[in-house]
Amino acid sequence: MAASPDFGMARSAQQECFGDAFLLAVAAVAGCATSLRRPDNDSIDWTLSNRLSRRPKLDVQMKTTIIIDEKLDGDVIRYPLKRKNYDDLIMVNLLSPRILIVVTLPRDIEEWLSLSPEELVLRRCAYWVSLAGQQPSENETNVTVTLPRVNLFTVDALRSMMQRINEGALP
Repeated sequence: MAASPDFGMARSAQQECFGDAFLLAVAAVAGCATSLRRPDNDSIDWTLSNRLSRRPKLDVQMKTTIIIDEKLDGDVIRYPLKRKNYDDLIMVNLLSPRILIVVTLPRDIEEWLSLSPEELVLRRCAYWVSLAGQQPSENETNVTVTLPRVNLFTVDALRSMMQRINEGALP
């Protein structure tokens, strides 16, 4: 892919848009409807839902990051989450469970995506974690959370989460 000119969008905004596109693609294939939450004053960016018998819903806080070695730690990814987001995601006894999804990207923006008449490839992947019930933090600005690398956010993972929520369990 040829280098693109600067169209004025900040890299962080590009990352956010790419992360949203990733979520929308997975949700579409999994058969889930999506609702963008605006304003995001409760650390919820998206609500996913489907038509299983109890009409389960899942609230999602989305983050997108360039994956660098410092964030990799064996079987987990370490992500510095804003304290406010952490506090909102550790809540329990909610009507809709909440998860954090972190989409990982290559450093070079030209590697994020490739497209041909046969395929669309979005590079790297996303991981998810439920922080419900975690202990409050004494940190003032950020809390480093760990996302198990086995928790890939895939079509099958999303369908499984929705089934568990439909049965009254947490994702």
